[in-house]
Amino acid sequence: MKPWTATARLQLHEGFDLRAAAAQVPYYASLGVSHLYLSPIAQACTGSTHGYDVVDPTRVSSALGGEDALEALVTALRAHDMGLLLDIVPNHMAASTENPWWRDVLRRGRDSRHAAWFDVDWGSPETEGRIWLPVLAKPLSEVLAEGGLTLTRAGEPDTELAYGELRLPLADGSLDFLRGLALPLDLPLPPNVMRRLLELQHYRPAWWRSSADVVNYRRFFDIDTLVALDMDHEEAFDAVHALPLALIARGWVDGLRIDHVDGIANPRLYLRRLRAAMDEAAARSGRPAPAVRLYVEKILAADERLPRDWPVEGTTGYDAMDAIGAVQHDPRGRAALARHWQACTGRAPDFRREERRARRLWLRYGLRSDFVRCLRQWEAYLTTQPEDGDLPPAALARALYSVLARLPVYRSYLGAATATAAERDALAEAFELAARDGRADDRPAREWLRRQLLERVPATMPGPAGVALKMARQRFEQLAAPLCAKAVEDTAGYRYGVLLSRNEVGSDPARFALDVDAFHAAMRRRAEQHPHSLNATATHDHKRGEDTRARLAVLSELADEWTLRADAWIRTLQAHASIDAADLSMLLQTLVAAWPLGLDTGQADALSAYRDRLYGWWMKALREARLHTSWTAPDETYERAAQTLLRALFESPALAATLREIAATARELDAPGAAKGLAALVLRNTMPGLPDLYQGTEFWDQSLVDPDNRRPVDYAARGDALASNAAVSAMLERFRDGAIKQWLLGRLLCLRRHAPALFSEGGYRAVAVDGAARERVLAFERHCHGHRLIVAVPHLCSGWLRGMSTPRIPEEHWGDGRLRPEDPPPRGFLDMLGGRRAMPGEASDWLCSALFAQLPVAVLYAQDEEAT
Repeated sequence: MKPWTATARLQLHEGFDLRAAAAQVPYYASLGVSHLYLSPIAQACTGSTHGYDVVDPTRVSSALGGEDALEALVTALRAHDMGLLLDIVPNHMAASTENPWWRDVLRRGRDSRHAAWFDVDWGSPETEGRIWLPVLAKPLSEVLAEGGLTLTRAGEPDTELAYGELRLPLADGSLDFLRGLALPLDLPLPPNVMRRLLELQHYRPAWWRSSADVVNYRRFFDIDTLVALDMDHEEAFDAVHALPLALIARGWVDGLRIDHVDGIANPRLYLRRLRAAMDEAAARSGRPAPAVRLYVEKILAADERLPRDWPVEGTTGYDAMDAIGAVQHDPRGRAALARHWQACTGRAPDFRREERRARRLWLRYGLRSDFVRCLRQWEAYLTTQPEDGDLPPAALARALYSVLARLPVYRSYLGAATATAAERDALAEAFELAARDGRADDRPAREWLRRQLLERVPATMPGPAGVALKMARQRFEQLAAPLCAKAVEDTAGYRYGVLLSRNEVGSDPARFALDVDAFHAAMRRRAEQHPHSLNATATHDHKRGEDTRARLAVLSELADEWTLRADAWIRTLQAHASIDAADLSMLLQTLVAAWPLGLDTGQADALSAYRDRLYGWWMKALREARLHTSWTAPDETYERAAQTLLRALFESPALAATLREIAATARELDAPGAAKGLAALVLRNTMPGLPDLYQGTEFWDQSLVDPDNRRPVDYAARGDALASNAAVSAMLERFRDGAIKQWLLGRLLCLRRHAPALFSEGGYRAVAVDGAARERVLAFERHCHGHRLIVAVPHLCSGWLRGMSTPRIPEEHWGDGRLRPEDPPPRGFLDMLGGRRAMPGEASDWLCSALFAQLPVAVLYAQDEEAT
């Protein structure tokens, strides 16, 4: 099999299954991809569109074609010398009766073999030793009064409890109870009898609104239908990983991606155990360790590093996405954009403040049951410390609340060990900020909590105290991760709109831009520490597609003009509907950024389709923000007003002029947005790391949040474009069709195949830029074993492309700007995108006007005669 040169992420579902993926293998092979990267393939809930709601991790999904279809895909991959990377879900499963493990727990309770496999708090005082099941549309008393709970096949061995289409198993002894009734079992049971039957069960059906306050199983974030697993349990670990390890042992799978590693109690120990099992399985297939790669889905804060002692190749690439995106923003544009946002909201344009408010909101409401569970574990630990017995539980609760609201990272990984330097820094910052927010009277409680997290070492503590502290730390850490995800990426990310391109998974909206020197420093670290980490610019979870974000980034360079236009449009729109100015500002940013290239206001059907996509995004954004409406309490009046306004904007003669102005502004973003998109593509495929292509994004990706970013891919169009022999100049002239982006990707992947060590092992250093272009070019060199690569992309040049028909920058803008590479080789460099040789003896060859004469990117390659 060829070396790893690039992955292509495919989203599998019943409409695009494993055989459909196999049919596209020749296309991806021709493009230059080395490995397909599949969404979860284990058996999921009926009708699952994503595969993360697993019901049986031990078998390949029948909806995807089963094991035979997987074998067909592997056969096709091997025929094209390609490999396979699998996404697996060890953190959680579907809380569904389709899940045999969960069903058995519902039937047998704590006596079930699988009870300890799930993270259930059986001692919760609100649930009386039963699982709280928030599945009812109304309170239980109302459901009982209306006869909403019934029995199927009453009195038979397979009798179940029925609620609508839901079926729940009955505990042992339930049939004896039913048979002992002097009642006809083929009729609905009286409410008092049904309540007595429910008291015999190991679960308690409950109103869905009670979930946030009472549910006693750990969930994936706040999703009641996904129940967390305990990977510290040996049998659970073995069962969850049996299928992927078997596929590795057969030689079918070449790598695993671990979903939401921060949900696992101790990722370090988990990953070490999994790595050992993977290496053993790979050895059975005749592959030496470490032949199989291991990646983790991990969100890193701006200055956070992946723990060096995790035995992984790296992350799934959100950190790369952030670096590429941030360096394409002009920091000088933030002031005007922030003033505009403050005028829209009446609030300071301070993301940290929005984040803090969102964290507090989630601790009080959506994740309250998780917070209470965490607090209860700390109270249990407190009972083992008699010398601290005067610490009031209420003060401890406030201390926990204030620290969690200020944690600057997803979570720590303390476990039973001593905090690392990075963990100390993160927690110290959280405590310092909590002290500013909190009451002085609570200082003793915060100080006590700080000592337990940073000074005590559970592994060295005798008796139950060490175990209790380890569990308390674990609850703290497993709450911190979903709190950060929901508060930062969702709620605050939809409440703060200075520029939406920075509101992305893995990004920090408080960091508006990244300068070139900081980018180079990050890439040097990446080359040294995680050279095989994935480089992503689009994923199935992104909030906005890679080219939607690129077009938004252009606005950072045109901030004054943009804000003037946006202010005028907001006034016009508010004259037609009472919609918050902040919501309209976000809508306008999205309108121009996602406006399909080539769409004209006279194309009624295409306009209608675009409007429908926008409406889906806008309703999700409004509900996630939880300001004027929400998922749990939709404000139908506000949502209807928003829908009516959007329809009027696209259809009403009264707003036709406004729509034309918006469309004209969107067209102005086409050329500079394309230049940024091509630059991002080059960076992703040449900087340290392994490039990951998200399905379909070899053409322009102007998608929005899911489900918009999971629409079907037009493979026929992409196959035709790949087979075309069109000249580069012609593709650049008609750049809006996306063929130029696909062509550029193909050229870069061809180079990666030719010199794999240059990218997997190569060093990284910045290339100096002189003259008028000194601040206008980002350039670097990769070098390894006689291979050298120089990459140069324009930096903050959008103003030069205003009104241009193509993304080619006119040469007069470059002046005397030139690159100054170190020690150019005697034989010179080959221009990999144009074939022109740049000779070191001629200074004119390094002029930016020459390098960017044909394309808005430059990639130059050299190879010594003795290089291998």
